[in-house]
Amino acid sequence: MAYRFLAFLLLITGGLCAQELPEDFYDITYLTELDNPMGMTFDENGRMYVWEKKGVVRVVDTAGNLYPEPLIDISEEVSNWKDHGLMGFTLDNDFLANGYFYLLYALDLHHYEYYSTPEYSPDSTVTWKPTIGRVVRYRADPTTAYLRVLEGSRHILLGETIEDGIPLMYEFHGLGDLVMGQDGTLLISAGDGTSNGGPDTGGDEYGTMASEAIATGIITEDEDLGSYRAQYLVNYNGKIMRIDPETGDGLSSNPFYRPDAPRSPQSRIWAYGFRNPYRIQVRPNTGSHYPEDGDPGTLYIGDVGNGAWEELNIATAGGLNFGWPMMEGFGSHWPYINEPAPANQLHPNPLYGSGGCDQAFLNFKDLYVNPREDGHRVPSNPCDDSVPIEGYTVGTMPTLQWSNARWNPPTRAQVASFDDNGWYKGLNVDAPESSLEDTELFDGFSSLAGVFYEGDQYPEEYHGKYFMVDFSGWIKVADFDDADQLHSVKPFHSNAKDIIHLALNPADGKLYYISLEGTVHQISYGGNPPPVAKIQAEQFFGPGPLTVEFDGSASYDSNLPIVRYEWDFGDGTTAEGQNVEHTYTGTGQQSYTAVLTVYDSLGASATDEAVVALNNTPPQVNIISFQDGDRYPLDQSTTLLRLEAEVADAEHADEELMYEWRTFLHHNDHFHPDPVDFEHLSFALISPLGCQEELYWYRIQLTVTDPGGLKTSVTQQVYPYCGDPFLEWNELAGAAAEGGVNLTWDTQLEDSLAYFEVQRSPDAHKFTALGQVAAKGNGQYTFFDDGPRRGTNIYRIKGVTENGAYRYSNPLRIGYPEPLAINVFPNPARDAFTLELLEAQAGQVRLELLDEAGRVVLEKSWETDSGAPFSERILPGQLPNGAYFYRVTNGAQRHYGQLILLR
Repeated sequence: MAYRFLAFLLLITGGLCAQELPEDFYDITYLTELDNPMGMTFDENGRMYVWEKKGVVRVVDTAGNLYPEPLIDISEEVSNWKDHGLMGFTLDNDFLANGYFYLLYALDLHHYEYYSTPEYSPDSTVTWKPTIGRVVRYRADPTTAYLRVLEGSRHILLGETIEDGIPLMYEFHGLGDLVMGQDGTLLISAGDGTSNGGPDTGGDEYGTMASEAIATGIITEDEDLGSYRAQYLVNYNGKIMRIDPETGDGLSSNPFYRPDAPRSPQSRIWAYGFRNPYRIQVRPNTGSHYPEDGDPGTLYIGDVGNGAWEELNIATAGGLNFGWPMMEGFGSHWPYINEPAPANQLHPNPLYGSGGCDQAFLNFKDLYVNPREDGHRVPSNPCDDSVPIEGYTVGTMPTLQWSNARWNPPTRAQVASFDDNGWYKGLNVDAPESSLEDTELFDGFSSLAGVFYEGDQYPEEYHGKYFMVDFSGWIKVADFDDADQLHSVKPFHSNAKDIIHLALNPADGKLYYISLEGTVHQISYGGNPPPVAKIQAEQFFGPGPLTVEFDGSASYDSNLPIVRYEWDFGDGTTAEGQNVEHTYTGTGQQSYTAVLTVYDSLGASATDEAVVALNNTPPQVNIISFQDGDRYPLDQSTTLLRLEAEVADAEHADEELMYEWRTFLHHNDHFHPDPVDFEHLSFALISPLGCQEELYWYRIQLTVTDPGGLKTSVTQQVYPYCGDPFLEWNELAGAAAEGGVNLTWDTQLEDSLAYFEVQRSPDAHKFTALGQVAAKGNGQYTFFDDGPRRGTNIYRIKGVTENGAYRYSNPLRIGYPEPLAINVFPNPARDAFTLELLEAQAGQVRLELLDEAGRVVLEKSWETDSGAPFSERILPGQLPNGAYFYRVTNGAQRHYGQLILLR
């Protein structure tokens, strides 16, 4: 893991990428000023539209410049956490005439429940809770050249209510893509919404938040099927939907359309049986122009595998079943084949109640068969082999599969074939029997579909070819004939690092791709690729007068010599030459932006910038709340890792510094970034992931920037603890005493335990360390906090082993110096609870209810009279059962506690 992380730090992130492309092709960094972009598309004039995960769509002109204002910003409505956010965006086929565009995003439940009410706060959001995916249409204003959204044009097409959206019940495998068919219908893809920790057939065992989803109405009890929701036609998970862009209804030409319920999942579903169809593409020049024909075009679908096989699927018609979770690739998916399948309540067993048959419904495996070379078998009723099943489905096999590079060696890529018994099997693409030409074996990590090349900038041999993508960093060129038969797969780009989306600009005929790091790359052919400018110096800061020896020798050009180096030092002076020296003078702290522009022999140019800080030094940063290599527990629910650092800056106070905490969940050979956290003292949410077949760990990065632009970044990692239990203890106890708070705890098991760290928080989220108690082997421990805050104190103990594994005690709430003049009752509460203050200290009372991870899930405020008693009955709405923390603010007084909901 350490080696992979080091390799990550050494990646080339700017300028011209390593030239792992055919001759005369080149890859340049086109755009960098983006915040976690998820994808891009182009209008017919070549203007680029990039959607960012937080809920913002940016527009880029044809010269590569960002317009200062976004097309739209719906970040208040978007739930942006883990793999959720604004995931899909598409322009209408007639966008330049009608201005319509469409968004697919995870819905923030705070916005859903409280927008336009006094309880709404634009800064509040709900995360780590089940929610839904929503599809909305907007219209761009033609009077602004389609650069601003038209006020009042919002129209929800799918997900108007919590019961009608795409269920999102896990941190991954949620929303996919959004494209428009040839016939003007909208096509939407969604993952199965479950964990990959094991064979999820329902419930919460593997981390899927099914119980909460049922309690809030996101799914019904019959939909609690785990990955089998991909097979269930009353649910959107694991499906591709097709809807009318005007109404959001399903189309009468859809395969499972119900005239009595046009907005039902059955009416909207186009294809099913997917694990995670993260990217989809409609093949150009296929399909009808008329929705009633039921032919939006041929869909090419990148279905991300579970660890064995990555798939490219082709849907030439509606109603096709691609087999997940019974199938992965061309073979049975044994974790699910070996487990009983749940009942499909759309298919009552006609033999139930007769002849001793006690199976009320047919299950999903009963209803699925694979095709064979000579057709397929007709499945029999499990209660009587002589009775055929009606309404079964025949699976559709992948067009191409390739092995997961980590979990399914050796390297293989396969097309469909049949064994001697007529059953489907995979045939290596380099086998003579495959009939593919000049195709070598390959593997990858995540199939991401791709794009058909319809431009004219590339050589003729690429016209009409399918450029397919894998997150491992390759782009390959696949040759499909008009009947969607594959003839070859050839390498094209082997170093498209962390690629997540590929698009074609119809105006300039070039391919563009986005990397997970947030940069847009352009792939061009011929002409003169620009050089790459690189500024280097031993030091960019120091006391004045400051002499900086600028070095431009790292600049390069892929095909021509660099003939001129121009320097603008940012203080009104300039110079020329590869290596130059410049002295900055002045008093006080000043920052200058030095710019290097390099030119090749044909006049192509590029620039690089560096900040020079006079009389300034960068911050010194050390993360102190955990050690690099610590190991988090898997036997506790999601925990909060304290994020605290020692930061020293010789020239600036701490409040003048900007902190940026970034948390990355690493999963095998890719990672999932969390949004930036700008708090100085914060926390990271650590899920109990790891110690299974797949690798998980967390990378925490802190960057501290001073007002002069100097910054320092440090990174530490935590890994799952996979060993035997090392600590067993009773609950932490304590009470207020004279001058402080007494804490006690005792242990029954200590194995290699080094120490206990005592932590305190005012709100159960932002803990600080009070001190350490050395471990002594089983026994009783005490700690006296001689400086508790007046009011609520929440304590917890962190037990740490010699090798960095840790485990937390229960949180303990103690009021100091005496019980608070506030009461929340009954506790546990059922249908409602009451907030009571003996005496209000100010004219407004505010209540916030937070879940165990610190996310505000309920907010209310009331006007009252200072000095008067206060009482209010509160309804918890759709909140699921469980433990919550409450925070009551009344003037300068803040009170904290825990509330249990049991309904």
